Amino acid sequence: MKAIRVLLVTFTLLAVATSAQTTSAEPVTFYVAPGGNDAWSGRAAEPNAAEKDGPFATIGRAQESLRALRRDGALPGPVTIRIRGTQRLAEPLVITPDDSGTAESPVTFTGYHGERPILSGGRPITGWQKGEGGVWTAEIPEVRAGQWRFLQLFVDGSRRRPARSPNAGYYRIAELLPGPPDPRAKPIAREKFVFAPGDLRPWSRLGDVRVVLMHSWETSIHPIQSIDTETNIVTFTAPMREWWSIGYWEPNQRYCVENALELLDEPGEWYLDRTTGVLSYMPLPGEDLRAVEVIAPVLTELVRLDGNADEGRFVDHVTLQGLTLHHADWELAPKGNSSTQAAVTVPAAVMATGARHCVLEDCEIAHVGTYGVWFGRGCKDNRLERNHLHDLGAGGVRIGEDRMAEHDVAEASRNVVSNNYIHDGGHVYAAGVGLWLAQSSHNTVSHNEIHSFDYSGISLGWTWSEAPNRTHSNTIEYNHVHHVVRGVLSDAGGIYTLGVQTGTVIRNNVFHDIWPYTGQPAMAWGVYFDQGSRGLLVENNVVYHTLTGGLMNTGRPGNTVRNNIFALSAQHAVWRLHLQDGPPSVVERNIFYLTQGELFRNDGGRTDDRTKWDHNLYWRTDGQPLEFYGQAFADWQAKGVDRNSRVADPKFVDPARLDFRLQADSPAMEVGFQPIDTSRVGLIGPAEWRELPRQVEFPPTVLPPPPAPLEPTPINDGFEATPAGRWPALATVVEEGRGDEVRVTAEKAASGRQSLKVLDAPGLDHAFNPHFFYAPKFRTGRAVSSFDVRLEPGVILVHEWRDGGSPYRMGPSLRISAGGKLVANGRELLDAPVGEWFRVEIASTLGDQATGTYDLTVTLPGEAPRLFPGLTYPGRRLQRLEWLGFVSLAQAKTVFYLDNIKLQQ
Repeated sequence: MKAIRVLLVTFTLLAVATSAQTTSAEPVTFYVAPGGNDAWSGRAAEPNAAEKDGPFATIGRAQESLRALRRDGALPGPVTIRIRGTQRLAEPLVITPDDSGTAESPVTFTGYHGERPILSGGRPITGWQKGEGGVWTAEIPEVRAGQWRFLQLFVDGSRRRPARSPNAGYYRIAELLPGPPDPRAKPIAREKFVFAPGDLRPWSRLGDVRVVLMHSWETSIHPIQSIDTETNIVTFTAPMREWWSIGYWEPNQRYCVENALELLDEPGEWYLDRTTGVLSYMPLPGEDLRAVEVIAPVLTELVRLDGNADEGRFVDHVTLQGLTLHHADWELAPKGNSSTQAAVTVPAAVMATGARHCVLEDCEIAHVGTYGVWFGRGCKDNRLERNHLHDLGAGGVRIGEDRMAEHDVAEASRNVVSNNYIHDGGHVYAAGVGLWLAQSSHNTVSHNEIHSFDYSGISLGWTWSEAPNRTHSNTIEYNHVHHVVRGVLSDAGGIYTLGVQTGTVIRNNVFHDIWPYTGQPAMAWGVYFDQGSRGLLVENNVVYHTLTGGLMNTGRPGNTVRNNIFALSAQHAVWRLHLQDGPPSVVERNIFYLTQGELFRNDGGRTDDRTKWDHNLYWRTDGQPLEFYGQAFADWQAKGVDRNSRVADPKFVDPARLDFRLQADSPAMEVGFQPIDTSRVGLIGPAEWRELPRQVEFPPTVLPPPPAPLEPTPINDGFEATPAGRWPALATVVEEGRGDEVRVTAEKAASGRQSLKVLDAPGLDHAFNPHFFYAPKFRTGRAVSSFDVRLEPGVILVHEWRDGGSPYRMGPSLRISAGGKLVANGRELLDAPVGEWFRVEIASTLGDQATGTYDLTVTLPGEAPRLFPGLTYPGRRLQRLEWLGFVSLAQAKTVFYLDNIKLQQ
């Protein structure tokens, strides 16, 4: 008993002591304000009457005092650094482990009571002089001295673009040029291309000018080395770094050019001459440069939480609250800038590494050239809440890294990104996304409003396979994501996923107005499962106003898609591609609501029949038949799919006004669908905060019409109009660039002066290289193809007709073996001559009248044409001719020539 009493007394004394320590903690406040003095104590909000004490002048001095408190021992209590007015930063605000607080004594950087200070990385530009043509100029000595170069300009709080051409839209690449071999892409030159005459000129100060290439899902920015107006070739200072090549999707890829004085021809444009230091600006109507504020950024980073998780040095319990963070630039590398996807190489204006229990709250981040915020390596248990991120050069928020941490301590995890308004990005890097999260787990992304980006709204994961990764167990809920991709890029989603993401939940979100550009490929979905996506639960989401569908890749294994509404898509409701091994996905209790287009994309017969489709409700309103891969619903069900599903009007309250609530007698209830409450989606809190996004007006969405049937493209190429050494103008060429090539040549010709030379080589990665093909888009009637061919010894040549499916259907197929045997779909017909031209003609009927047969005519030198009628090809009838190709299979040094390739009806 005595021991127990002693122990109790000890515990009581310890409790009293702990309580005394807790209650005696004294908060400490330092003040920073214009008119302050770093020699003062910083403990008074205002200068005293004697002007002997008052606030500090700089934030750095307040940090010194904070660190002095830590050196004297534990912080005496919570520490607050209050800031007033506009602080023009000469360097980023760097918060280190020495600035850390604790759970009991956090450190907060904020404003004076009721005030919102501005931390600006920019500098005002003054001394404007009005010149000719409505252009104003200002001389900047630091620029002339080489001490300052800026790439952005802001006038009265609004971004102004550099002088650009064309002023609207884009130029198109006229021709791609051959380049060195690349195992992952076409051997196309990465540092130059042919432009259309008149598009580019050898402007003065050419070193300042840059080309912005618009790829499908990315952009790249290239300083110009030279412009040759005789050959019409523009050459960059260095090749593009990424694995995909120029013209990867479109040979006539889009681009623009910017930052030449001669391009300064539209109000709101500017140009900086780095040699003279003269800034030229053409004001908008009504702008008086003597009365507006013009800001150019000096810094590329505004705030850095500078911990190091690998070394065990963390920034703990620091809060940034109520701060306005403005004006940060981007950097252009001498060799240019490019990223793989999502502008992943681009940093942020607010960077954090090794941060724990830190908070970014009620801050505004705007007028920056990069991402807004990035909580990266080793950042855990942080909160980003109620921030306003806008006018961004790239995207909004990044969590995690693009490479998987080796150890748990270095992983970013358990962070909360909630109730943020993130919009108006992609001004420099169009591929920036609203929120990017990768190699990071157990995070919550909720109640955010994300809109007006040129690529995906949210991107999850960074693993293009099913390899182990750290992106899992994340919750994405109650977010409103809309008006993304915006006709600028493609191959994107309202939410886009990569890699195995076991335990990740995407629920109660609204995704809408997701529109890619109109080129090729034009693709954008609401929910996009890309490569390796597995283990995700997608439920209770509303998706509408998409081009190619609300849902992409239901054939990915191990995902569950249930109780969602997919409505009002333009072309398709669902793409079901990419069936893979693994546990089947489940698509159940969803509503698919069509007013036009098709339910499923025609993928050439490749279906994900292992996916479990059931208890779904389907409906279309335009009076057209609702088809399931060309089948009636009953035939679809007979295959064991959707046996408990229905085709019926879901009876939305008012779908024309985007009110997807269900009426009381909706048949959706009968298949188990549960009503979705969207009232809690998006921003939460005070009315003025929730109403902020509604100040942005978007025009009413009108669905583009479904694509018209593709017009057939006849072929008639004798290769006379293409310069020797170039690829055939009408075809797509695939080479490995290791001795293999497909080039127009003047060496030989069946008629005229030129033909096409196909040179094979040993040691290639793929036996089917080199090859080339045309995309004729013939769908009906009788098609007739013909060509002249000259074989040299050892050639193995294959010529085929295919459709565009995956896998494709094959029709007529000719093979000439190394021994010269001509074989038609497995049937040996004749011996082909070597070293002489002969002619081949194939005729076959397409469309509904296709018979699965074709007629072959071969005309050998000095002989009458030989006709082989009624040849058959295996498999299903070829109804669409979308690939007309020639393939060299020799895998040895061989050559053959082709001339007068034609396709007609």
